[in-house]
Amino acid sequence: MRFIADMMLGRLARWMRLYGYDTLYGIEDDDEIIRVALAEERTILTRDSGLANRARKLGAKVLLLGSNSLEGQVGELRAMGIEFNELFPANARCPKCNGPLRRTSKERVKGKVPKSVYEKYDEFYVCEKCGQIYWPGWQWREMLKIDKKLRGEK
Repeated sequence: MRFIADMMLGRLARWMRLYGYDTLYGIEDDDEIIRVALAEERTILTRDSGLANRARKLGAKVLLLGSNSLEGQVGELRAMGIEFNELFPANARCPKCNGPLRRTSKERVKGKVPKSVYEKYDEFYVCEKCGQIYWPGWQWREMLKIDKKLRGEK
């Protein structure tokens, strides 16, 4: 499934990307969200019932969420049949730009990451679209904790 999230759902959009879902985000105009959703066969993620109703009338697929919290939104999506399997790195997308992530060799990131990071880690991923480099550092470990919480694990 491919999604487009409205401006109320930025945090959810980033997490959807981490779970491997192609999720557009950043379009402010509701009419443009509907146009892109229809043109690219994307499901609209929104908390805005007005946007949801207009989009449905035009034939777009919509998932209307009620929760303000990431946990609540993920719970609602799970109840609607959206799967949230373990994060990174299998199918994750870049949380910044939605590009696909791929594993890369340590040698290819030399000089592109801080020296201390290069010396400490052997596992690196790069976004094929924006070039952002990721590694299993502190932020990664924190994301894995949130992932377990979102998936109901302890």
